[in-house]
Amino acid sequence: MGERKKLELISSVEIMNMPMKKQGFIVAGMIYPGIHILSGDPKIGKSWMMLDMCLAVAKGEDFFGRKIEQGQVVYMALEDTFVSLQSRMYELTDEPSENLFFTLLANSIGSGLEEDLRECKKMFPDLKMVVIDTLQKIRNNIDTKYGADYQELSILKSIADQLGIAIILVHHNRKARDSNPNNLISGTNGIAGCADGLLVFTPNGENAMLHISGRGAPSLELNLKRKNAKWILLDNVPESEPDIFSFTIHDFMLEKNSMSGNASEICSMLKEKFQLQEFNCNWLYRDFLQHDDEIRSLGIDYGKTKSNGTRKIFISYAVDRDSSGGKILFTENVVPAAPESSSNADDNLIEVDGAEFPREENAVPAVPVKQMQGDALIAMAAGMM
Repeated sequence: MGERKKLELISSVEIMNMPMKKQGFIVAGMIYPGIHILSGDPKIGKSWMMLDMCLAVAKGEDFFGRKIEQGQVVYMALEDTFVSLQSRMYELTDEPSENLFFTLLANSIGSGLEEDLRECKKMFPDLKMVVIDTLQKIRNNIDTKYGADYQELSILKSIADQLGIAIILVHHNRKARDSNPNNLISGTNGIAGCADGLLVFTPNGENAMLHISGRGAPSLELNLKRKNAKWILLDNVPESEPDIFSFTIHDFMLEKNSMSGNASEICSMLKEKFQLQEFNCNWLYRDFLQHDDEIRSLGIDYGKTKSNGTRKIFISYAVDRDSSGGKILFTENVVPAAPESSSNADDNLIEVDGAEFPREENAVPAVPVKQMQGDALIAMAAGMM
């Protein structure tokens, strides 16, 4: 038996007051850090699609019309040769990328693959994605039971979570047909049950359908057509909304210096200023926590209190800690408001790490984490204009 793991518990209060980075996508709406299974019929073109996706991530180009988080990629082409990879590359692109790396050999799960993946992250600090083609080539266990499938993939999921990368395992569909695409994945339900995301590739007449589902994204069905070496999306791509929460809070607080109110009151004021933006009062404090690093780098501090059954959020702004230099970051659909002088700031405040907060016994300031550099935020804001 292995060494007993120490049980670590965390309270719901800590969970709901802990800054956590919002889940990001590597391929918008499709691929995010974690374990993904790409399953399809033999010779349907899974490897072509994966190589095309790897090139898109390495170059920072859209994939199926969806935005990409550019970074380094490792493709473990365990059923290929360098000759076949060279041929595919020339059919897909005339511009290779220094962010894309290949290997034809890898250790199996439990026999060195975990160390291989950690070594990849050390060699490539900006590693976003590892494709393992195919899953069967790295399996050690010949047991066909649910527990064996789940246990093997759990090892890879743990590595993906630790390294903050997506690991995509190319796999095969079973021969039987089923109305639920996820039931087509070869093996037991332990494979689908452990994976964060599932991409099931099925024929659709002369074309194909990619069924996408998972824990971190809404379900999608993409209609695809093969055009020479590439798979082409036949559907219209919905326009993605930029995440401008940090910019709206920053620009809102430029006029106020400090304030407090319940979530509904603050949302109402935000909606009045940014009329075409959506703000959900039930999720407002969660949005603060999930944008913590950006917000704090813009000179914003925040926390919450509960008194006599009433919850309040308090926010303060300090221009001397604003990495944007006090610039307005989001100008679209803004209703101008007269700036408030600092003399209007709430007098009933305490100071916590240089920021002022309400003088209440149970005031809970969120714990700050790392800060994003101002130049990066300004560039991000400029790109949304």
